[in-house]
Amino acid sequence: MKKIKVSLRTRDSFTALFYLAPFLIGICVFFMYPVLTSFLLSFGDLDLEKMGFAIKFNSILHYKDAFVKDIDFVPILLREIKSTLINAPLVVIFSLILAVMLSKIKYFRGYFRVVLLLPFVLGTGEVMNQLLSQGVDTQIISLTNSQIIPREWLLYIGSEFVTVLDTLFTSIIRILWQSSVQIILFMSAILSISPSLYESAKIDGANAYDTFWMITLPMVSPVLLLNTIYTIITFFTSRSNRMLTYISQLMLNFGMHGKASASGWIYFVFVLVFIGVASLLLGAYMRSSQGYGGKK
Repeated sequence: MKKIKVSLRTRDSFTALFYLAPFLIGICVFFMYPVLTSFLLSFGDLDLEKMGFAIKFNSILHYKDAFVKDIDFVPILLREIKSTLINAPLVVIFSLILAVMLSKIKYFRGYFRVVLLLPFVLGTGEVMNQLLSQGVDTQIISLTNSQIIPREWLLYIGSEFVTVLDTLFTSIIRILWQSSVQIILFMSAILSISPSLYESAKIDGANAYDTFWMITLPMVSPVLLLNTIYTIITFFTSRSNRMLTYISQLMLNFGMHGKASASGWIYFVFVLVFIGVASLLLGAYMRSSQGYGGKK
């Protein structure tokens, strides 16, 4: 019999599918039915006159009402998109900078990786909500309590400037909490770069700025894409996300299951578009980068 030749890339793909099989089977068994039910429900409402789960279809009425009649949906959606546009790049850039700095440390790298995971463990889910409800993010580095800057100085620089600084410090704290996984991934990518590349660049007279833009950033570009998508999804699915809270209120508090399903699917499409644009932009950079399938 003639042997079938299989390329290394194909074998790697089959290996990846083998390890992903339990996850994919779990999605098909436990996830697809609720998703399809939610999609059908977005085109109608529950028919309370019939026994069991019955849907009274009304075409795309809920989708139209979300943009035309609902005075809360569009403002909340735009607010979340604006927040993600501002905070997601900050998290990725901050993570990359801190990972570059930590990669220079030769000792206690394992200790720093464990410490970096603590915000991820404690700063998610209900724990994060409890911390934010107690104002921890605004109290850690607050100027108004006069613990960092004397009260006389605060009166001199003005309340508006102090408010701006407090908002900046609060954003820094939240960004730090949300950067732990990204920092670890960036560190792993940076430490996997061959030291000979940096030695050759140093011999050619390149400084730290040149090596970062010509070696480090192109080599970690796949992880940059991964971290960007992960960060976007994290912001759009956060427990503090006002859009998710609004959709939950429509369903649980007001019993508007059809409207809640339509709002959720509109939000899902916007998230996909957001991720798609980011993937196209970073994918173009990856293809043009030296050492990752691009032309010199």
